[in-house]
Amino acid sequence: MGQGGWAAHFIEPLATADPALARLLADQRRQNDETVNLVASESYCCRAALEAEASSLVNKNASGYPPRRSVGGGEILDAVERLAIARARTLFQAEHANIQALSSTIANIAVLRGLLAPGDRILALDTTAGGHGSHGQASHISGQTYRVENFGVDEAAGGIDYAAVADQAARFRPRMIVAGATAYPKMIDFAQLGRIAASVGAMLFADIAHVSGLVAAGLHPNPTPFADAVTTSTHKTLCGPRTGGLILSKAAHGAAIDAALSPGLQAAAGAHIIAARALLFDWVAQPWFAGLMGRVLENARALAEGLAAEELPLYLGGTETHMVVVDLRGTAWTPAALGTRLLEHGIVASTTRLPGRDGAGVGLRLGSTAMTIRGADAALHREIGGLLARLVRGTDDPADAAAGQRLRRIAADCPIPFQGT
Repeated sequence: MGQGGWAAHFIEPLATADPALARLLADQRRQNDETVNLVASESYCCRAALEAEASSLVNKNASGYPPRRSVGGGEILDAVERLAIARARTLFQAEHANIQALSSTIANIAVLRGLLAPGDRILALDTTAGGHGSHGQASHISGQTYRVENFGVDEAAGGIDYAAVADQAARFRPRMIVAGATAYPKMIDFAQLGRIAASVGAMLFADIAHVSGLVAAGLHPNPTPFADAVTTSTHKTLCGPRTGGLILSKAAHGAAIDAALSPGLQAAAGAHIIAARALLFDWVAQPWFAGLMGRVLENARALAEGLAAEELPLYLGGTETHMVVVDLRGTAWTPAALGTRLLEHGIVASTTRLPGRDGAGVGLRLGSTAMTIRGADAALHREIGGLLARLVRGTDDPADAAAGQRLRRIAADCPIPFQGT
């Protein structure tokens, strides 16, 4: 029995099968190599996780949860998923874990759908103060299904005003308080928010997508003992592939959240993704990873010092995590113009919204994880902060070109450990 004329096509390399796409991917690798990466939501995935994602499990149907019975030959995948679940529970000291979410936002919605009824009340950090859109933003499904109020920050005090949150919770009587952020550079006191939630009969849901690597390393408070549910992405400070979300919860909530995720929101997760997560949750549990995360924190502080030395204002006064947010309220910068200018001079970063004060409320969100992985130390991060400050001022003088040349030299001197194909 022959294979016809198709067999050869199954083994063609990418450059042969799709030269146009291969060229674009080469362009991306070149950009990665030639720029200083300060995107707070990016890091670099290890080779072992990429190998797991490209393994033979890419061809396996992962419908359902272990033990799988509807698709034949699922016993090996069951073992892989049980390994991933056990490792995730141990890593974060959780009673229950679901590792199948296709994105961390889907993980968030599964928690909401599993634990709340339509119309229930949610109290969450305002997106302009650093909160995430999937925590109840009006334009997101989470804000259209539930009644949402937001709490903010006390900028003068440098963070969340927990007494004000307690007063607001007593008035609003939420069914759930959401603790988590996408552009909040300070540590969140999950224990205190847990006490506030308990005082009004609410559940606590913590989204630690940005700080989960710090939590795993013991360098940031772990919300799992205080929260009914916790979610995280697998990249950012966790340094895994961008392949979705992890849900941790109290055992009593496990069945409801599992059902809300699948079949409620998605069908089969990628079996190869499950394998990569099994590797990741063991990888970050190793002692050296805590050393990496310690350097990430040190470098974020140095980056903030470099920016502050050039008199760039910092949102909430500085950082306690991997993240630094530059306060550009009152300037003429737009996100598009700022991103273009930085990329032209060898920096990739991302913008964010800040509470309205003067102008459009633009902030520049920076992170230290990627360049720390690439070997940049505190002195280099401090220098990068100073060079970035020059570019943000927008002077367009000859010194800007020199800053760009220096930034590209830093990028070249700090190679990415592994990029894959």
